Amino acid sequence: MRIYEVELNVIGDITTRRTISLTTDKELNLGNIFRSDIEVEKHQLGLKVVSTVFTENEDRAHKVALLFIGKMLDVLSIRTRKGLFITSEDYKKVNQRRPVIAVVDKEEILLSFKLSRRLNLEYTPILRALNWYRKGLYTEDPFDKFLALWNSINVIASSYHNRGNERTRAGIINQIYDCFITLWGADSNNWQYINGEEQWIDSNNRLRNDIAHGLIHIEVDSINRVISRLQSLEQVAYGFIVEWAQRQQNVRIVD
Repeated sequence: MRIYEVELNVIGDITTRRTISLTTDKELNLGNIFRSDIEVEKHQLGLKVVSTVFTENEDRAHKVALLFIGKMLDVLSIRTRKGLFITSEDYKKVNQRRPVIAVVDKEEILLSFKLSRRLNLEYTPILRALNWYRKGLYTEDPFDKFLALWNSINVIASSYHNRGNERTRAGIINQIYDCFITLWGADSNNWQYINGEEQWIDSNNRLRNDIAHGLIHIEVDSINRVISRLQSLEQVAYGFIVEWAQRQQNVRIVD
C-alpha cells in the first residue's frame, strides 16, 4: 500500500479564480474512511484536479480517483447546471469559445465533496440521479441527452414512490406521477415547466422507449422532435431532483 497522486481533467464551462487546496474524507464504502489531499486549478477547458489515493497499485488508484472525483462532480454539476466531463486524457489543443462559465471556490468544492459522500452513504438513488443528470448536460447527442435526463427522473421515482399505492405497482409512469403529485399536487397545471401538458410524462416515456428500443428513425424530423423536448425535460429534472432531495429527504443540494 502506498499513496498515489492522480491527475484528472474536468472539461466544462467552469473555472476557479485561484488554486484550491483542501483535505477531505473519502468513504466509498461504509466504514472505510480515508483522507485525500485535493488540489484544483483552472485549465484551458475547465479544471485540473489532483487527488491523493492510498491504495495497493496505480491502476486501482486511478479508478478510485475517477469514482471519488466523479461523485463530487455529480453534485457540482447540478449546483452550477453545467455539463462536467472527467477524463485522464490530455486536453485537446483547441480554441473553444466559452461565453458563460461558472466560477467555483474552495467552499463550493468542499461542500460538493461532503454532500456527495453523504448521498453515497445515505441516499444512493439521489446520487445516481445526479450522475444521470450530469451526463445529460455534457453529452451532445440529443438521443443520449434525452435518455440520461429521463433516467435522472426515473431513478428517484422508481426508488421513492409510494409503495402502498396500488397504481404505482403498474410501472414507472405511475411511479413518476405519484412522485410529482407528492411534490407539486394533483393538478398538472401546477407542475413546474410542464405548462399544463397533461400527457407530459406519458409522451416522454413513449419517446424514451422508442429511443431505447431503436424504434425511432435517425432523420431530421425525429431529431428535431427529441430536441424540442430537451429544454423542458432538463428543467423538470433539475427541479424534481433538487426539490425531492430537499423537501422529502431534507438534503439541500443547491443554495
